[in-house]
Amino acid sequence: MKPAYIDMTCALTWLFSALALLFLIKYNWSRRWLYYYGSKINGPFAWPIIGSAHHFIGGQKVFYKNMIKLFETQPSIFKFWLGKDLIVVTSRPEDVETVLSNCFGKPKFYDYSYKLFRDGLLIAPAKIWKDRRKTINPTFNPKILNSFIDIFGKHANRLVDVFEEGCGKESFDVFLKLFRSTLDIACETLADVDSDLIKGQDAYLQKAIRMEDVLAIRSFSVWLHPDIVWNNSSFGKEVEKASPEVFGFIKQILGLKKLYPVPTVSEEFTLDDEFCKKKRFLNHLLTASETNPQFNELAVEEETQTILITGSETTAITIGMVLIILGIYPEVQEKIMDELELVLGPDNREITLDDINKMEYMERVIKETLRVLPIVPIILRSMDEDIKLGIKSKNSNNSKNFKPITDPYIIPTGSFVLVPIGHIGKKPEFWKEPNKFDPDRFLPENNTNRHRCTFIPFSYGARNCVGFKYGMMSMKVLLAAILNKYIIKPAQYKSLEEIELIFGMVTKPKHGFKIKLERKI
Repeated sequence: MKPAYIDMTCALTWLFSALALLFLIKYNWSRRWLYYYGSKINGPFAWPIIGSAHHFIGGQKVFYKNMIKLFETQPSIFKFWLGKDLIVVTSRPEDVETVLSNCFGKPKFYDYSYKLFRDGLLIAPAKIWKDRRKTINPTFNPKILNSFIDIFGKHANRLVDVFEEGCGKESFDVFLKLFRSTLDIACETLADVDSDLIKGQDAYLQKAIRMEDVLAIRSFSVWLHPDIVWNNSSFGKEVEKASPEVFGFIKQILGLKKLYPVPTVSEEFTLDDEFCKKKRFLNHLLTASETNPQFNELAVEEETQTILITGSETTAITIGMVLIILGIYPEVQEKIMDELELVLGPDNREITLDDINKMEYMERVIKETLRVLPIVPIILRSMDEDIKLGIKSKNSNNSKNFKPITDPYIIPTGSFVLVPIGHIGKKPEFWKEPNKFDPDRFLPENNTNRHRCTFIPFSYGARNCVGFKYGMMSMKVLLAAILNKYIIKPAQYKSLEEIELIFGMVTKPKHGFKIKLERKI
């Protein structure tokens, strides 16, 4: 006769097994539409539990390279499972337009950056983003942007002087110098605080860069995704400590705003000046916080942190990429210098708004650099409702390369859509000789038959980059100042193919932003 405790153990085992089975059935039943619609989309083999995660073994060092391989070997619309998450990839411009025009939620992967950005525009849930974006939009109107030109010029001259220390060296990594310059510019333009009054910029940048690197490690390490594991890891504790230190820099800026408020109208201060000052990013947010309960002090901190980091870092990276490109392609550099001489003349005078608008070839070079070396190569959106892909858009300005599918794919609620910006920028059906660096492909006459979503380095739709015009203006001024004094020569990279990108929150060259500077005679 069996002891009673054995019978009890068997009963409990059966009970827990039955409950586990019931949970699995209920769980999978609630996700049945994910499985159903996902099964109708082609994609790589998926293992139980991990899905297709085996393609990305090796983490951050191989992620971007392996992702590109996946894009190149799969159809224009395909799916893969990343653990329990269904991710649909589409490189059809029509689909990209549909997704980015209608889907504004960010997947959970963005939440890993919360300690760096909190609920700032970059990663905020759709509802928070929508309310704040309406408030922020007016701060980037053309009149306000045009008022920044003198500040761009001042810091461009300072940057040129800083670059002097690298002149003549066989290799000079320009990234941190650029990042410091673009941060100081952002502090003076967007935060409206004299950068000379601010302390600790270099420490702030180092902490922010380190946080980005650590948070990228989490993104590419599945075992660090659960909060309980992350919070008890050395990386999680490091981020927890660094976050208030980074936001301490923002609090310093807010403190300086209280000491140096926006001046009132005077004889030297016109009504236009007053408007531009009051509508500068931080000034406008502080005013909004007085009447808008959605924009409390915490929200102001979050948006200031987000705009300072994202605005200054992406600008610095783009300029660094352009300088690398100019070292590789001296004929492109020569054309820019010819344009600058034509626009600015031989006197090296201060740059005006009219000058910036005339730098057309330089703008094409910047755009072509962003096409071949995308800073944000992928965009992810979460599906809050079912959408159909593979349907020709009524608003499309080009349907030449669009191949409709017989039965449109339904992308179910709860899945994610990945838009491979970098991959689309190199597809031969959209770009002739896509591996060739050719700025003239952005001439107006060469853009007429190209769908607008084949080139979206700043995203597309209502949730695009709010500061893309600001970034383009500042890049032109900084590049013009650098190229007026220096000739760029190759150092680390002798060809475009040698530039290997590594992906974290943004892409950067694996071996740094190394160039050689020679002083112009």
